[in-house]
Amino acid sequence: MDQKFLLPSSADVRRPDRFALVDSDDEEVHFWDLLTAILRSESAPIVDIPSFIQALETIAVTLRGTASDMDFGLLREFMSRHEEEEPTSRKLFPEIWPALVDIALAMPSLFPEGTLPSLSSTRDGGVSEAVFSRKQIACLVVHQFLCSLPPHPWPTESFFDLHPWYSMSSTVHRGAVDAYLTALFTYFGRLCRSAEDQQSPLSFSIEEWPIVFTMRTMTDQEVDKIEVDQAKEVMMSSTHVDIVNLSQSQTAPPFHGLPDGACVISANKCIGYGPSGTQEELNTGISPEAYPAVLLAPPLSDKQVLICRGAEAMASIHGYGRDAKLAEAFRKPSPSPSDSLQWKNRTMLFMDALELDVLPVAGDSLIPDIYPSSRLFRDMILKAYNAFSSETYSHIVTGLWGCGTFGGNRYIKCILQWCAAALAGIRVLRFVFATSEQRLFGEEFATFVTKVQRNCIAVKQMFDLLTSLSSIHEIGPDGIFTFIADQIR
Repeated sequence: MDQKFLLPSSADVRRPDRFALVDSDDEEVHFWDLLTAILRSESAPIVDIPSFIQALETIAVTLRGTASDMDFGLLREFMSRHEEEEPTSRKLFPEIWPALVDIALAMPSLFPEGTLPSLSSTRDGGVSEAVFSRKQIACLVVHQFLCSLPPHPWPTESFFDLHPWYSMSSTVHRGAVDAYLTALFTYFGRLCRSAEDQQSPLSFSIEEWPIVFTMRTMTDQEVDKIEVDQAKEVMMSSTHVDIVNLSQSQTAPPFHGLPDGACVISANKCIGYGPSGTQEELNTGISPEAYPAVLLAPPLSDKQVLICRGAEAMASIHGYGRDAKLAEAFRKPSPSPSDSLQWKNRTMLFMDALELDVLPVAGDSLIPDIYPSSRLFRDMILKAYNAFSSETYSHIVTGLWGCGTFGGNRYIKCILQWCAAALAGIRVLRFVFATSEQRLFGEEFATFVTKVQRNCIAVKQMFDLLTSLSSIHEIGPDGIFTFIADQIR
């Protein structure tokens, strides 16, 4: 039986009334009544940053029994700066905060069952899907912001609320977190636009703009068909490889796969966000409507990918890791309805690469990606093809997937994604590279692509060439393009 995420509005979530918030003699009371009393308090109203931080601490103690592990220093600093920079007509507490409280307390009507579905099911041909209105998603995001959600019902390393962004900890990359919080507060500002404004996220019905989360699980039958039939017949040249070189990495709209493509999110198996500025965190952090994915998806198995559709980005970021910083906040939607509505088809492909840095190298191979060959097969079919074949996409935007802390070989990972795109019928696979080092690799990759496209090379032939590398030591980890080009000449 699938485990479901328990929402704070559920009657099963009961806690001691440590602060005498409600009139009850019961040892434990419905947490929802306690939370409502905190947010609607007349004796301790939330009217400024100090009273808001006090409310967060009260919520933490009420829900978890302690707030000792909650540090709100960075959030307090950000909110003070944000309040000073906002226009006088849109101050946080006079206008936005009351609307956020209304959205949060609408949870019982928005989620009458008091739970969220789990996407771990493999029914319906290996596809499990959850569809929400933008108002439902907004409600979940506000609760993630308030840290008023119970923990996951399954073991995971994912965060279920936004508290990792609130701490002054030395592990927090300040530039990245500042950009995430800016995106979040920009989103809150958008939520509170007038009801007559058709560009407000809350003005769209679930039919007009759904937020869809899909878990795709490959079946053995699908895998056999791809390996035996498709891989022998599909040519590498059926997918055009487009290479874009940037001076620095960025998450601007042109690199989200808009309007009818998709973007690869280099995920961990425990998907989500954090404070360190990885590619997954950067793309999720600027997209508040994608945050609830962590509440729906248990850790990805080797045969699973997660797809999020319809999450609008609220900012863009330049740089990566400790160098990440806010580039632009999208405080107003596009003046063109067609440009604004293209976000509803925005597709994020969460696919985790194999964490080679934590696996022993089999045999004496210099390239852990390729030996045993099941590692290649996992990334090409069970991950990349699984994600790329989820819909008919005009193009897919990607990069050096799994080549950072996961320890992947950039030559191998780019070829595997190209193989997967060809198998999935993707017309254009767009690789985006940044920094001078990546630009040099991009030039080398472009030369390799030209050589491959001059020859009639099937995906199966390319895969066999990759597996043959396990016994070739003299080429080294950086000689893969040269070796394969020589073999197909």
